[in-house]
Amino acid sequence: MTFLTTAAAALFAAQSAVAQTAHPPQPHMPAWDTAFSLGMITNSAKDEGDESDRSSIHAEARFDIGHYWAQHVKMEAGVSFLNRWDDYDYEIIPVPGLRGGGYSYTARTMRMTTVTPMFTYQFFENQFVHPYLSAGARIGLLETHFARLPQTFTQQGFTYSVSAIDRTDSTVMVRPVVAAGCKSYFNERVFMRSEGQVLFDRRGNPFVSLRAGVGIDF
Repeated sequence: MTFLTTAAAALFAAQSAVAQTAHPPQPHMPAWDTAFSLGMITNSAKDEGDESDRSSIHAEARFDIGHYWAQHVKMEAGVSFLNRWDDYDYEIIPVPGLRGGGYSYTARTMRMTTVTPMFTYQFFENQFVHPYLSAGARIGLLETHFARLPQTFTQQGFTYSVSAIDRTDSTVMVRPVVAAGCKSYFNERVFMRSEGQVLFDRRGNPFVSLRAGVGIDF
């Protein structure tokens, strides 16, 4: 009886080992992740109050948080803070009797904050590298401060005055975005994240942004 009991236990252990080899345990997928990254963001100059066709390039600091609704599907949102930049407006002022009119300069100081909600599909189930694709929208809040001192000019014998300006305007814009990136893990929870984004302006022109940072699963 003892021999039969020992043999049955050995056979059961062998079957369990074979079953575990045939069906290895899947890595645990987190419910949330968060990341901080730095990068370069490009934008349409027209979205910033400039009517030229050039691109605007800014430094970006971004914080992301995401929630996994399924093993490969995640909903996330990122908040970006762009560096402040300056520009100016040149304006012609009609002056009676003065050919061509007078002129004035108004300084513009701008800062943009963006919120980017995205749907993400993450590939693979290993614990080392997870490439992904995302699609969503970039919601930008552009704050522009206009400043001009009161001045008096004399030009061609004509004297005219320019009034002061001190105001802040806010503009909200929504633009579609697609992205591709990769999460590369240092250990089971900490990862490096790199990503490229393409934003499309109101005319459908693409603008590319790049960023990289670190994050954690929890």
